[in-house]
Amino acid sequence: MQVKVMLSNHHIHLTQEMVDRLFGEKGITFRNYLAGDGGPYATNEFVDLEGPKGKITQIRVLGPCRNYNQAEILKSDCFKLGVDAPVSSSGKTENAVMLKVIGPCGEAEIPCGILAQRHIHMDKETAEQNGFVRGQTVKVKSRGIRAITFENVLVTVGGKGMVMHVDTEEGNAALIKNGDMVEILSE
Repeated sequence: MQVKVMLSNHHIHLTQEMVDRLFGEKGITFRNYLAGDGGPYATNEFVDLEGPKGKITQIRVLGPCRNYNQAEILKSDCFKLGVDAPVSSSGKTENAVMLKVIGPCGEAEIPCGILAQRHIHMDKETAEQNGFVRGQTVKVKSRGIRAITFENVLVTVGGKGMVMHVDTEEGNAALIKNGDMVEILSE
């Protein structure tokens, strides 16, 4: 079974309370949807992240607001920041590393830094037709001269369509880009 890839660069999800603290009355403003119409979107706003060893700037804020704060960073960001972020699925921030989040109107030191677990968003009908269940992990193989088999790819069920999210470092290692097709392997 084939699935389309969407690469994910470092970014941050914020609660409304944190948006108010970091951006004041201006808040966050819509830029573009990440995929098609509706769903998550890029905003025009950025924050800086600071750790014990350094800072990374221009981290895009994604909307809409969530009920948790989560900075999805890259492994190379961990070296710059001086942290060892855990691999975690979205919304699971109990082991997230402490980072200072800096906006134009304020800042906050909060546990929010994770490395996003690679995952496939799959609509319910496709999951049922193909025997996939929420929380299952699968292997996914890319093609080409630097083909890679990604293990421990989490299946999430819900929403519309199907797409695999990997971070830009994983995509670069396999020489894949947005829209490329990869294959879900039988377990």
